[in-house]
Amino acid sequence: MPFRPGDEGVTVRFTRNEALVLADLAGELIDLLDQRGPDATGDMLYAQLGIGGSSTPPLDPALARLLPDAYRDDEDAASDHRRLTERSLVDRKLANARRVLADLDDPVVVLDEQGIQSWLRTLTDLRLALAARLQIEEDGDTGLGDEDMLMIYDWLGYFQGSLVEVIE
Repeated sequence: MPFRPGDEGVTVRFTRNEALVLADLAGELIDLLDQRGPDATGDMLYAQLGIGGSSTPPLDPALARLLPDAYRDDEDAASDHRRLTERSLVDRKLANARRVLADLDDPVVVLDEQGIQSWLRTLTDLRLALAARLQIEEDGDTGLGDEDMLMIYDWLGYFQGSLVEVIE
């Protein structure tokens, strides 16, 4: 089990290759989320309040999975909700991914409560993005595409499960 309870929090030790793969994935997640950066045509008041975003859902399937519509049966409500909340959601996801990336600088990672939440959320986001790329819609789907990506998807699930087990 990769994640273990420790005196100062939850600890995990990654091999150099594991850390490189996780860092690469976190970097790709950051790049993906940066595509939904602040809209230059957005409302200045919203920007000053740290809210706002596009009123249309992302075209990229991975981004659409990470930033789903809040109201699937009401396009106007979904648009309004997205316009008011997307920026803060993207910012939180970016902060979590950057925390994971920074943690990977050390061979042994010790996670406090905030770190645990950042890791859980980022592992979830990584799996959601990969699932979209692999066309995995629900548990049990085998996915389409690259066998290596499918292995990474399962590997991330293993790490995620290990962390959930430790905090339960």
